[in-house]
Amino acid sequence: MSSLQTPALPPHPRAYLVRRERTVHDRTWPVALPDAGVWKVTGEAGSGVTSFLIDTAAARIAAGADPNGVVVITASKESGARVRQELSDKLATLGFVADEPIVRSVHSLAFALLRAAEPEHGGEGEQIRLISGAEQDFAIRELLHGHVEDGGGSWPEELRPALPMVGFARQLRDFLLRAVERTLTPNQLKEMGEQHNIPTWSAAGDFLAEYQAVMALYGARSYSASELVDQVLRVPLPRTWHTVIVDDAQHLDPASGQLVSRLIAEAELAVVGGDLEQSVFRFRGASPLFFANIERTIPAQYGMDVNVVDLGETRRKPDAAVAIAPSEALNHAMVVDTLRRAHLGEGVPWSDMAVIVRSAGMIEPLRRALLQAGVPVAVNPTDVVLSEQKIVMAMLLGLRALRSSDKEQLSMADWRQLLLGPVGGVDPVTLRRLLRGLRRWKPESRAEDTLRELLHQRGELPDFGSMLTERELKLLERIRGVLEAGRAEIEAGGSVEEILWAVWSATKLADSLMAIALRGGAGGSQADRDLDAMMALFDAAGDFTERRPTATIDSFIAHIEEQELPTGVRDRRTAVPDAVPLLTAHGAAGREFRRVIVSGVQELTWPTLSETGTLMRQEDLIDLVDEGIDPATPVSHTADRLREEEHLFHMAVSRATEHVLVTAVDCPDGDEVVEPSRFVEAFAKNTGATRTLVVPDEVDIPTAPQAEHATDEEDPYSYVRVRVLAAEDVIAELRRVVTDPEADEEHANQAARQLVRMADAGIPGADPGDWWGVRDPSTSEAMEPPTRLSPSRIEGLLQCPMRNVLERDIAATSTDAMARGTLVHYFFEALGRGADPELIRADTIKAYNELFDVPVWKREKDLAAFEEMLNKATRWVDDTRGTFDVLGVEVPVHVEVAPGVVIGGRIDRLEREGDAADDTAPVHVVDLKTSKYAVTGKEIEEHAQLLSYQLALSHGVLRDGAVVTAKEGETPLSVGGGTLVYPAAETVGVTTRTQAPKDEEQRAEFTELIRPLPAEMAGPQLRAVTGPHCDFCQIKSICPAQPEGEVTTRG
Repeated sequence: MSSLQTPALPPHPRAYLVRRERTVHDRTWPVALPDAGVWKVTGEAGSGVTSFLIDTAAARIAAGADPNGVVVITASKESGARVRQELSDKLATLGFVADEPIVRSVHSLAFALLRAAEPEHGGEGEQIRLISGAEQDFAIRELLHGHVEDGGGSWPEELRPALPMVGFARQLRDFLLRAVERTLTPNQLKEMGEQHNIPTWSAAGDFLAEYQAVMALYGARSYSASELVDQVLRVPLPRTWHTVIVDDAQHLDPASGQLVSRLIAEAELAVVGGDLEQSVFRFRGASPLFFANIERTIPAQYGMDVNVVDLGETRRKPDAAVAIAPSEALNHAMVVDTLRRAHLGEGVPWSDMAVIVRSAGMIEPLRRALLQAGVPVAVNPTDVVLSEQKIVMAMLLGLRALRSSDKEQLSMADWRQLLLGPVGGVDPVTLRRLLRGLRRWKPESRAEDTLRELLHQRGELPDFGSMLTERELKLLERIRGVLEAGRAEIEAGGSVEEILWAVWSATKLADSLMAIALRGGAGGSQADRDLDAMMALFDAAGDFTERRPTATIDSFIAHIEEQELPTGVRDRRTAVPDAVPLLTAHGAAGREFRRVIVSGVQELTWPTLSETGTLMRQEDLIDLVDEGIDPATPVSHTADRLREEEHLFHMAVSRATEHVLVTAVDCPDGDEVVEPSRFVEAFAKNTGATRTLVVPDEVDIPTAPQAEHATDEEDPYSYVRVRVLAAEDVIAELRRVVTDPEADEEHANQAARQLVRMADAGIPGADPGDWWGVRDPSTSEAMEPPTRLSPSRIEGLLQCPMRNVLERDIAATSTDAMARGTLVHYFFEALGRGADPELIRADTIKAYNELFDVPVWKREKDLAAFEEMLNKATRWVDDTRGTFDVLGVEVPVHVEVAPGVVIGGRIDRLEREGDAADDTAPVHVVDLKTSKYAVTGKEIEEHAQLLSYQLALSHGVLRDGAVVTAKEGETPLSVGGGTLVYPAAETVGVTTRTQAPKDEEQRAEFTELIRPLPAEMAGPQLRAVTGPHCDFCQIKSICPAQPEGEVTTRG
């Protein structure tokens, strides 16, 4: 049992700087590492191409070459970081010094070259900055909105309605990037459009010229990554390197290929590595032509021979498996279980496993499933839009609250979200208590309005007395402190970055998130993600302040919220987080893991054969520039897209060194047909993968041979149930066995022993003392019985005491319908007291308009319905005035009808038949109902509320305007029945229902029905009664008389 014990973690872990463990691989190659000339290195994924390039660079420096003359170029900054780390590990013992980075992405290299170029030769010097895709997308949408407003641009008329749409801006941006990657100028693009009669190209050329002119207006010239390379090609190279090494050359766009060619021409040694089977970034402008044709283009351009090294087959030989699930939930369960068993059972670190999906849209559902099962997850920040990160949304909401001088600018829903989020730190229960306390403190105002006023006020809080507890006060002071810090910085003239820092510091979230992150696990991975998001937000604020030093906080909020693309993030990590990377297939390029799961490989999702950029005819432009194909020539790219999708799938499944699992959902009978991709079966056949079908719990596993997980040629799949190896799932399974009366004794005893072990280890839920079904009630003492029974509650108590008692707390919050009914009752009361009908009608309608903020489109209809209720109530009073005399309105009733049973309430209208002065004449009860639906003629005779009033009147007398218990010798009132009036019923006349007077026997029978109610209301047990009313019950899910609310000890 001691093996299950885990050391308690300190509440605030301390961080220490430790030396990073370096991993150096000594490798042997079938050929000597090159030291001069031009070389092309290729091989399958996993054959060692990148390692060969790293060893070549290390050997070159170890041989004495000047490190400042060596450059290793990668296609992306992510792959550059991985290559840089391995190369630095390999060179750590050499003691060399380099003045600048050896490993650079192609865009980082272009940035450095453009800054180093002489201004007279077209260089930019220090006045240059790289903008992210999100920033460029925002700038393009701003220009397009300007075209919409002023009719600018040369867009064809049929395209103008699309200009303000995000989809059009996205296609235009992609089109311009492809054009710039092919070194096209605005004039060239415009001429190509005119030459081939494609107006959208010409309009895009004009737009590109305008965009470049606008971006040049900033103090620092802003370029996208593609524009950087294009600009470098237009200036003389400011420097060269004697050794040029290029990794993943199949991912380079044409302009990057030209830049690399120019560097190769000046180098003593050039080694270009790649694999055409991993060319998967065509949608981003990449072209494999540079790498595919390098043996011909380099000799033709520079007269240099190219040597070719083929490293052959992959060195990765992972076991392969395929799992097909009948639903997405079971698919996620299979992924979770596989990861947890590998980590807990085989000791595989979380970071040595990865989950790969086809697209970014599939990440979030799977991330939630992994975190819920306790699997720490690392998501690439560039896969998520910054403003969609929860902590960023909360911070932006906090910044908006600073500028919300008018309380209407931030709705109560926004305030509630701010308070309940990480900035406010309030839990829902405390917020509810806070609002209740504020309602008691200032009853003349809505609690929400009072809270907003307090959050806007500066200075000390007022004295709330005993209305708020210490916890509620602290939370109110905390959020006020956060807002005050931001407002003070604004008043001091702080920049956007300084205001953001003031708010962030005041939240004190940095320390708590750091502590959670250092503890690791699923919570730690989420805290890591939040901290990364905040770092990205501060980067964005710093860049924004640098570009627009006088901009307001409002413009920064709009800048972030309007970004629709993921933001490039500066990677500051020096260590790999201990979490499972959740990657898109494209994001997995160049990565390697021990275990890989490729999840959700569905038809129509993988392969995706849709064409990109159809509005701008992007594919035609690429064909024209790259292949010389006239746009008028019909060309099908379906085969090319399918081949690239095959390459993408192959790249995904080739990331593993030990084991790869491919999962898919097969649900042909669902609302939406889902079936595995064609790639799944091909993968299984090519790799000899084991095949598994996941069986739901409600389906029996087929019999032999599959029941023993054997396979045969007729049915190559084995059948399994997924039992997630997580504490909650294991405890639930053990509890089912322990509490199952049909389980055999050996299994039950073994399950009990395991529960004891888990309970001793402190695992929540394992101790039977914590199980609801076996715990004793918190108290066996009854509450104080009610002093009276309200007639309006008696019917509900007779139907179901449990529902009536518990639903009162739920219904305690006033609704519009209840407030509308209260107004009508006030009006009805005023009529009974003889007020001027027209005057009180006007006052009631005025109160209605002040109370209810009804949408314009239904305001007139609702007001007309309310006025009709008042008209009908007035009409009923006028029509009955000759029949009955009014004894009183809102008449108090407090009558003991049996020992210990008191009926108490108020009668809306008490009338007497004939002369009011005749004490012997029967009295009549009138109750106003604002429901649209009246009870039936049969139901009225059993109506409990009217029966209660009849019973109380038959035991009472009218004294000082109230009905009280008749004393000995006094003659009780004679009862003439009761009437329900429905002014809201949608009928021409006033709908009424009248209950006949009840005789003594009937009243005695009703007395026996209500006699036990006070005791039942006192508890501690409440009786639940089923019936038609259950269909409308709000506590049905916890009712023991219902299947879903049944108390059970089972898991």
